[in-house]
Amino acid sequence: MIEEMTFGKKDGKVIRGRIYRPEKKGHKLPVVIFCHGFGSNYRELMHHGEGFAGAGICCLFFDFCGGGLQSLSDGTMEGMTVGTECEDLETVIDCVKGLEYVDPERIFLQGESMGGLVSALVAARRPEEIRAQVLWYPAFGIPEDAGKRYEAGEREVFGLLLGENFDREARDIDVYAGISAYGGPVLIVHGDQDPIVPLCSSQRALSVYGNAGLIVIPGAGHGYEGADSAAAREHSIDFLKACMGQGEG
Repeated sequence: MIEEMTFGKKDGKVIRGRIYRPEKKGHKLPVVIFCHGFGSNYRELMHHGEGFAGAGICCLFFDFCGGGLQSLSDGTMEGMTVGTECEDLETVIDCVKGLEYVDPERIFLQGESMGGLVSALVAARRPEEIRAQVLWYPAFGIPEDAGKRYEAGEREVFGLLLGENFDREARDIDVYAGISAYGGPVLIVHGDQDPIVPLCSSQRALSVYGNAGLIVIPGAGHGYEGADSAAAREHSIDFLKACMGQGEG
């Protein structure tokens, strides 16, 4: 079952997404909220939806406001920051908790690249509400990169123009101190040939999380395709099912 979704922010902007639901009725369902990466959109990830739904897990995708040039949500990239994306995700969490078919005790976060950074930061703010999280090649190096651009007076990333506030805000984020506030289960999946987010950033995260594991996909780069994509999805589903416990779902 597939349903288009909209979520209203306090500032009036509208977040748009899509949820894939298992064909189950009569009881509350777990949900994973999937966050896309920098400059991307949820259509790049929604091919994973049926796999999660088939495993009995609702899978919600959405576009960050200004998160990419093809975003279906309101806003522009020049108005987007790590902070606004965190606000977007928190809005989605609050709305999802109120859905009549969702079990609010089984809400999971999953994010890729910058979406992984955002997921990790938000989970640390709301540790009691997030059952577990999955991070694919999380971009924990964004603050360091932002500091370098800010000092150099640069505002482009991969040819995309950012607003002045992006780097000004991002350079002050202490990622590893911040994410350590989350004590729930974390699975990090990272390719050993990622040219954009170095594997060492995920390895470092293991030392600050209290309950985390890392799966390294040999030969995989940034943004999984083919067999790597299927493997990452299956690792994620197995992890979430294990976090729910035997007999749940």
